[in-house]
Amino acid sequence: MKYKEMKLGDVAEINMGQSPNSKYYNSDRKGIEFLQGIRTFGENYPSFDTYTTQYNKISKKGDILFSVRAPVGKVNWSDRKIAIGRGLAALNVLPNFSSKYVYYFLKKVGSQINSISSGTVFSSINKKELANVKILIPDSLKDQEYIGTRLALLDKKIELNNQINDNLTA
Repeated sequence: MKYKEMKLGDVAEINMGQSPNSKYYNSDRKGIEFLQGIRTFGENYPSFDTYTTQYNKISKKGDILFSVRAPVGKVNWSDRKIAIGRGLAALNVLPNFSSKYVYYFLKKVGSQINSISSGTVFSSINKKELANVKILIPDSLKDQEYIGTRLALLDKKIELNNQINDNLTA
């Protein structure tokens, strides 16, 4: 299997979040789900406790949610249209690349990306820095899909084992 080094900006469209005015936030399920950052990130998917009736930026179903502020580099999947705040970016992987592969690559190296971030009060990464993050990717889309699918299957098994463990302790 041959690999090439690419920039994340050449593999995915990067949509940086932008927070709406907080007067539009609510916990009454009015509007659409809103994520400011990783507070409600799960292992692979976020949960929601905040909604907004106005928003500036969204992630679409299938996008990779990537934390760009304190800490930088955490990832989750967007499984629906979500309003995103300034702590997140939505990565829409381009058609010639595997979203699953990119997701698991970023999940593995996210903490290393945090080390290149800057910020006096807390760490952050801007769009240009994120676009320049290097990603090692197989030449073949078929190979990318194979790796991504295998890792997704392992994640599902881990999730199932965690559910079984939770049920045993309940």
